[in-house]
Amino acid sequence: MITQNIQHEIRLLSRNYWFVSLTAVLLLLSLYAGHNGLQHFESRQADLNQALADQEEKIQNVTSVAVAVNNGEEPSNAYRLSPMNIAMSTGELATMPPSSMSKLAIGQSDLFTHQVKISSRDDQATLSFNELNNPVQLLFGNFDIAFVLAYLVPLIIIAFTYNLRSQELESGRLKLLASNPIKTNIWLLQRFVIRYFSILIILSIALLLTILWVGIPFNFALLTLLLLTFAYVAFWFGLSFLVNIIGTSSGKNAVSLLSLWIVLVLILPTVINQAANTIYPMPSRVALLNEIRETKKSLSEKQDQVLDEYLRNHPELIRDEGQNAYGYWQGYFASQELMEEELAPLIQKFDNQLAKQQSWVDSWRFLSPVVLFQDAATQLAGTSSKNHKDFQNDVKDFGLTWRAHFMPYVFKNNTLKLSDLEELPAFSYQPKPGYTAAYINLGVLLLLSGLFAIRGLKLDGKRQLLQVG
Repeated sequence: MITQNIQHEIRLLSRNYWFVSLTAVLLLLSLYAGHNGLQHFESRQADLNQALADQEEKIQNVTSVAVAVNNGEEPSNAYRLSPMNIAMSTGELATMPPSSMSKLAIGQSDLFTHQVKISSRDDQATLSFNELNNPVQLLFGNFDIAFVLAYLVPLIIIAFTYNLRSQELESGRLKLLASNPIKTNIWLLQRFVIRYFSILIILSIALLLTILWVGIPFNFALLTLLLLTFAYVAFWFGLSFLVNIIGTSSGKNAVSLLSLWIVLVLILPTVINQAANTIYPMPSRVALLNEIRETKKSLSEKQDQVLDEYLRNHPELIRDEGQNAYGYWQGYFASQELMEEELAPLIQKFDNQLAKQQSWVDSWRFLSPVVLFQDAATQLAGTSSKNHKDFQNDVKDFGLTWRAHFMPYVFKNNTLKLSDLEELPAFSYQPKPGYTAAYINLGVLLLLSGLFAIRGLKLDGKRQLLQVG
């Protein structure tokens, strides 16, 4: 019976011109989405390479001066070896290199920057990492593979499964089938399983061609994304199976499934995010900026007093002889550190609210399959808000390390030598893979699809018992 059912479904799908047409459309959409992701990746990579080249040029300029001084020369641009020049002007470039998986899921990478210039001139606690971008594009997202899978594939599934039972019921063939020694719920489940694997084959071909075209190496992250996609597709097949069991007509099934798509894909994610903003509102950024200005003004007016207080807390930086060439910068460093200490509670309030909002979204993401899918996909691609938050934290921590490295030179009135340049701190970002979250979300999607299937089988079984009775 299973063999006959498979042969029958294959004949139906091969003669369904809409199915064949939408298969071609899905392939074209996947290739176009892959093209968009590849362009975004190449643009990011080009910007990053240019920034690295500019930074390398600055380092080479400083190194050439240090070599000249080391050889006993007195170059006119010896000021480049000043600790303040290197700490502020040369600085260090912190980068978040895009992974090859970001070609499939652009995620938040168009909202947050991938490179930050580390300079002791900046207040590390108040660094901004946002980029300006097209607000319309940010509202609707990017047309990448993740968008195709999350938003368009469910519509294709709905189009080819909404009437698998109701069509037979309306034509009268279901009663004829029920008169045979076969359970209609098992027969319907077989039809869904066959179409599920048919969609998976087509989707796998489309994804494989896209992956080969954009040049993504096969790795564990890619395998996890494919498994996540199969689980996401299974969720929509399971939901459609349950609606087919409950529904009595093709029209009602179509309306029900489209309504569920709107609720689960569009409304619920918006409600979850809006609820997070309402329950955990962010403090006023204007108030924060005003507080920063007032704090800077207050500390600059009493810079000598600030420096004295700072040296009392850091006696290892006190020098007893010689001319003080960096008196201004000593006061600047001291006031900068004290300012960050005074602003720490306010900055912490911002961070706490953001953490609460993210925790809220994580807690309620199980209500929407699209949130589960996109959250896992962007973490695997290294483009989620969590990935960028990790990068921000690494940048701020390194900024403090960078400034602390030059403070002994400033307070002891020393310039840097060639050997000192080789000991400068170097920034390194280590991405944290999101496999745990991905497999949790994958498991939830499979569990839900299984529950839908089991519930549908039980409901149809009860219906057959009532009809027999």
